[in-house]
Amino acid sequence: MVVSLAYTFWRALRVTLVIATLSCLALAVWWLSGLFLQPIAATYVLLACVPLLCLLTIVFTGSSAQASAAWQTTQTLATHSLYASLYDLSPIPYLTLDARGQIVTCNLAAARLLDLPLAEMKGQDIISRLYSDDETKLSLVLGKIRAGTSIFDSEVQIESFKGDKKWVSLSLFVNQTYDQQLVALVDISHQKLVDKAKSEFVSLATHQLRTPVAALRWNVELLERTLRSTVSDKQQIYLIKINRNVTRMLALINDFLSVSKLETGTFATTPETLVLDDYLATIVDEYQQDIIEKQIALTTSFKPAGLALTTDHRLFHIITSNLLSNAVKYVRPSDTITFSYALVGREVEIIVADTGIGIPALQQAQLFTKFFRASNATIHRAEGTGLGLYIVKESVAKLGGTIAVVSEENKGTAFTVRLPLQT
Repeated sequence: MVVSLAYTFWRALRVTLVIATLSCLALAVWWLSGLFLQPIAATYVLLACVPLLCLLTIVFTGSSAQASAAWQTTQTLATHSLYASLYDLSPIPYLTLDARGQIVTCNLAAARLLDLPLAEMKGQDIISRLYSDDETKLSLVLGKIRAGTSIFDSEVQIESFKGDKKWVSLSLFVNQTYDQQLVALVDISHQKLVDKAKSEFVSLATHQLRTPVAALRWNVELLERTLRSTVSDKQQIYLIKINRNVTRMLALINDFLSVSKLETGTFATTPETLVLDDYLATIVDEYQQDIIEKQIALTTSFKPAGLALTTDHRLFHIITSNLLSNAVKYVRPSDTITFSYALVGREVEIIVADTGIGIPALQQAQLFTKFFRASNATIHRAEGTGLGLYIVKESVAKLGGTIAVVSEENKGTAFTVRLPLQT
């Protein structure tokens, strides 16, 4: 706005000066003509000068189109200067990369993050400095950078030029016009340290809690055996309540322990070969009693039969058991559940679908976050930790797979897991 007003004032002043100067020249020509010519002839000379004066005015001051173009140029330069200042002085590290992943420009914050003088940053290769404990995730990020695909808040590690590894939240935006990529690197090293400390504390606490809870469960079982012939109806109710709550507490501790191991990277995978139809049949057996009690119509489709999958059986059990358990919990009596797998290219596709209560559409984006339970789930079934699907998502990612959900409230839900078929 200030630039526009200043330009308008300068243009008006320039036009005034040009008109005043040319008017004086015209009067001088008219006066000189009057000395040598008749007055009427001098007047004709003055009138002949008018178009010439107009032409000179346009030449010296510019046409309206030229003035508009000059104003647009001024505005563009001012905007470019503003954004250049924001880029250079931003506290967020920014890099501009060429098609090869080499730095074209960067700001001071990026130079500080990577521990290299600003003058030496240009031409440095940034892709080779990215790391992640999850090789699959790293490959995905590097593939997107090379392909020129946008990335939003992907957590990776980056090695500075002094050899220090720092956690960053990486976002990448592509400029097709200039064949360049703008990269934002937000330092999240402190948050990662805090998260790791919390996870380690949870891991330690859950390890310590498992012993007394296991002892409590064992003593309840002994008490049930001792009182088997003499227990009264009221005592039996108390024992059932104690047993149920001990089981819930143990499940909660196990969930916390699984989350802690997955987040701290201490969950060491041990690949082994599983025959899928046999293994998934044992998962069904775990919930057979509940299936019978609720009169659920369970359909299985395990094709091709005898398909072998090389994976970590503990993580695979977490995935399949949690998904089937949720389906059993959140279907109504006489609803149906479909439990199946199929071979899709070089991946195994596992589907757990039901005709249960479904998930509200507005809440589906939060489904895989910690401690989240859908509103209708809490009404349908009070107990639950809100950790099951988060653990499933992390387990699937650990195995290099993907998980997707399709759901409609009061009509049902279908979870689809795809895992790479390793041989």
